[in-house]
Amino acid sequence: MSYNKAMLAQWNKKTVLEMIRTQGPINKAEIARKAELSIPTVMKITEEFERTNLVKTIGKGESTGGKRPDLLEFVSNAYYITGIDIGRHYVKIVIIDMAAVIMSRECFPTTEEDIKQPEQFLEKIADRVEALITKSGISPKRFMGIGIGMPGILDYKSGDVIFSPDFNWVNVPLLRIFQKRLSDYRIILENANRALALGEYTYGAAKNAEYILCINLGYGIGAAIIEGGELLYGKSGTCGEFGHMIMEPDGPLCDCGNRGCLEALASGNAIAKRMEGYIKEGKQSLAGRMASEHGKIEAETVFEAARAGDILSRQIIEEAMEYVGIAIASSINLLDPDMIILAGGLTKSQDLFLGMLYETVEKYKMKYSGKNVSIKVGTLGEYATAIGAATMLIRLLIEKGGEL
Repeated sequence: MSYNKAMLAQWNKKTVLEMIRTQGPINKAEIARKAELSIPTVMKITEEFERTNLVKTIGKGESTGGKRPDLLEFVSNAYYITGIDIGRHYVKIVIIDMAAVIMSRECFPTTEEDIKQPEQFLEKIADRVEALITKSGISPKRFMGIGIGMPGILDYKSGDVIFSPDFNWVNVPLLRIFQKRLSDYRIILENANRALALGEYTYGAAKNAEYILCINLGYGIGAAIIEGGELLYGKSGTCGEFGHMIMEPDGPLCDCGNRGCLEALASGNAIAKRMEGYIKEGKQSLAGRMASEHGKIEAETVFEAARAGDILSRQIIEEAMEYVGIAIASSINLLDPDMIILAGGLTKSQDLFLGMLYETVEKYKMKYSGKNVSIKVGTLGEYATAIGAATMLIRLLIEKGGEL
């Protein structure tokens, strides 16, 4: 019985804290009414939160006949969190407060040498994180911890990267390396696509949605599903491998080992490879001339060329986005979410393909299917995955009723 009481007390704290965070400024009577709790219970909980500096009184509300009630607000700068996005092209690090305001940030490239030496690479990232925390001037006591977003299939118990197609890593002990170098901090590891989705759900475009498919269009392609505020993992923890849906059984080889995956046809990496192949065949493109000036062809080069009127670049982008549209249409038929969020590096060039993508989805989804779905572009920007990784610590604080 005492255990059940403890669980109920924690649930009540979680409910009250989340209500103040998302709906504040709010008074105690309104919290009690919405949470279906007694006013004495709410008073006890909020007084505890005020003592621990998670909640503060910011003034008086309107009177409804008696004394004007105190208005409570979440103290977003009570604690800070570090978020890391380990990307194939760049590593991005942020320090945010609990309202996802970025206090410090850093971005540096991922090199081919880094990919070949994963342990040294991860140690380098840990060093950069420690330096950024020190440079921020924020007391270590005010850091809740560090969240890491890593693409690939993860072992959540050991903290190992089981397999990452983006990096071609197998059984890399990521969490152990970070825990050894940053032992003073709580560290949480999550798949990059799930971290991104969590950030958009908590602070971005999906704040008011209940059942979300968040698609990450970048160097690779991935996705995550949130239903009722909870990330879905599947029985084996591999839920959301949207980029490895087979679109062409005899298509190009994917980094995962299969052929014809969506990722091998439509990701940033695939777009760049497609252009490289055409140029080797002797086809002319502005992207080729731009690459000779800057070096290697990347997806960004193809998008820049398309924006400048290059026909071949435009053709490659349209073909890639048709595959993405077909995959989204199939996902709508299968899942029927209320919202689809498009995020990742390719969405920076949404002006070139978004309209066509919407048309493709409408063309291929089943008649009457997904009639209530809305498709939006994420709002957290290029640091979205790093913000989402940090958000995991904030969510944990809420889940535990304000306890660190």
